[in-house]
Amino acid sequence: MTIPYRCMLVALLLVALGGCAATEHSVNDLMQTRKSAYLAYQEGNYSEAIKQFNQLVAAMPKDSDLWFRLGNAYARNLQPRQAVLAYENALLRDPHLKKAWYNMGLVQLKEALKTFDEMAQYVSPDDPIGQQGVMMRARLIQLLQQQENPQTSSKQ
Repeated sequence: MTIPYRCMLVALLLVALGGCAATEHSVNDLMQTRKSAYLAYQEGNYSEAIKQFNQLVAAMPKDSDLWFRLGNAYARNLQPRQAVLAYENALLRDPHLKKAWYNMGLVQLKEALKTFDEMAQYVSPDDPIGQQGVMMRARLIQLLQQQENPQTSSKQ
């Protein structure tokens, strides 16, 4: 084996080993970011959790659980549109993720309630559409209350 060939082989080996170390370091960084994201969420620091989960989904976009957790953080941070987008991303990756379906539905119901609340400011309750809006608002409130108190809804 000639010296230039050996040097090239050693250089390739060093590059390969350096790549392994960088990958291992990245995995450690991701594990630490994941811990930080979960801790921030548990402590109610949803803005920080969002930041951390966004880093995680950027690094691991196929992980449906991370997208789901990001959706939860957005929902808790009162950012419903971003929550729905994150839940949709989770469901694109795993359409059987039942908690994502449920949480997305709740966020959308709450947004619908806000729409009917706002509608009442602009549409007269004497108008047929206004009457339908008032009825729809009452139904949504009832649905959301049943969700918050499942014991009472099962007895009815």
